[in-house]
Amino acid sequence: MEDIHRIDLSEYEDKLKALENLQDGELILKFAIPGRPSTKKTSQRVVRRGGFTKILPSILYEKYEKHCKTFCEDAWKNHNLPPIDCGIAIKIKVYLDSWIVGDECGYQQAHGDIIQAHGVIENDMWIHWVDKNENMIFYDKENPRIEIEICRHRHAKETFREDQRIKEAKKLAKIKK
Repeated sequence: MEDIHRIDLSEYEDKLKALENLQDGELILKFAIPGRPSTKKTSQRVVRRGGFTKILPSILYEKYEKHCKTFCEDAWKNHNLPPIDCGIAIKIKVYLDSWIVGDECGYQQAHGDIIQAHGVIENDMWIHWVDKNENMIFYDKENPRIEIEICRHRHAKETFREDQRIKEAKKLAKIKK
């Protein structure tokens, strides 16, 4: 995979609005995270504190999430870009160094949580996972990694959010009168 591709939003004052106005399918960000990808739910831990039980991800996943921080922030957040807060389509390619493979939805869920935790997206509810009828998991013993491609994709909840914004603006206008 080539180096990072990032949409140029430098000319826009309201970068979030510029992202919302993109055409469906327009590439926003493409980057890779080197190292063996990890899923979140494999080898979860059950911890009891007081009267409560809590399920934690594996220690391996926690280390992997910390490892991903620099790559995610270098791809987006460190360029003064706000977390993406509109519908997106994400395609991932997982390259593993062995055929010990997690399930595809586990990789999707883990990496949705990771890019949210590290400021690329505001909320993983906006994600529409796509595969373009291609395999998602590959073998590369010498260079395990995950490749992430984020494109604009209208989400049904955007219409609801816009309706809520309009209602709130009308309400504020009435109060100001």
